[in-house]
Amino acid sequence: MRTIGQIMDENNGIGPGFDVLRVGLAFAVVLRHCFPLTYGNSEAAASGFLWTATMAIIPIFFILSGFLVTGSALRLSLGKFVASRVLRIVPALAVDTIVTILVIGLVFTTLPLGEYLTSPQTATYLANIAGFIHYYLPGVFADNPLPGVVNGSLWTIPPELGCYVFISGLIFLGWVSHWKRTLVLALAMVAFIAAAPFLPEATPAALTRLASHPGALLVPEFLIGSVLYLKRDRIPYSATLFWLCVALIIASGFVLPEAVFSVMPASSALAIPLYAYVALFIGATKMPKLPLFSRGDYSYGIYLYGFPIQQAIVAGTGVLNPFALFFMAIVPVTLLAMASWHFVEKPTLRLRKGFSMAAKMEAKRQKEGEAG
Repeated sequence: MRTIGQIMDENNGIGPGFDVLRVGLAFAVVLRHCFPLTYGNSEAAASGFLWTATMAIIPIFFILSGFLVTGSALRLSLGKFVASRVLRIVPALAVDTIVTILVIGLVFTTLPLGEYLTSPQTATYLANIAGFIHYYLPGVFADNPLPGVVNGSLWTIPPELGCYVFISGLIFLGWVSHWKRTLVLALAMVAFIAAAPFLPEATPAALTRLASHPGALLVPEFLIGSVLYLKRDRIPYSATLFWLCVALIIASGFVLPEAVFSVMPASSALAIPLYAYVALFIGATKMPKLPLFSRGDYSYGIYLYGFPIQQAIVAGTGVLNPFALFFMAIVPVTLLAMASWHFVEKPTLRLRKGFSMAAKMEAKRQKEGEAG
């Protein structure tokens, strides 16, 4: 039986389905957000097994990220790895933050212009650029079903930065190629997070806060992705195993507790292997090219602009149907994601050329475009 690693070797070290998978996951996040943005949090969380099963989306994103980022971490020095990650995350995030303040915020605030611009809340929103996430702008989206939250997607930025801190530590220690040490670290973190509700009162408050963060499990999931990259030559490429994992993920929606709006409760830790295999199988599967989306990696832009555009549509139209909201958001979100890629993200690839997996994938994309 062929393995994931063999398929990647046949495609110059890049899985043929990873581009489509990332875009699909990004739009899946947009769809998932349509429910709380039209129903409100509590109603969305009580909407049944489908909502619970969609908890797989963000974990799959992080496992996939750990898998792909490890390829760069193995090749790069610590300094180049940190520079690569900063250049990938910060420029587009900075532009998104400024556009949100000066365009979306200005259009939808109920406050006078001067009061909005000079509000301390507006100033603190700029801290998002450095990873200190704030969700509110003064007078913006206050009357929406999910009131006031301007860009709820950004809650995953701190866990993502935490992932890069851990992988940087592995590079520093010379452990990044040691899958057993990485696996032990990931499993220890999962165990600690699962045990968080039962920790003694003497446990340092900082550790308790970290373990109880809704995105805490995303970090060990990222590390699991790293382990899988190191063991990719041993992972079978099996459609039977893929569909079994999909069925179990969907079935989990019937058995997990209803109070699941906290995105990653510890009870879902058991599903990590299922999420992981689904991600790798799709990434190794040759997908049909999407005519518009084959011109760049628009997934990060979709992630950045999806939520505020959805909130703006709700505020501007009053739409309360989640599926109607999704279809209304597709075009403007895609256009902003394209602009982010071509005018912000792609230019930074020139600074990362030679040591970035994203730059390598873009070079392959351009080569395929020229051949076509």
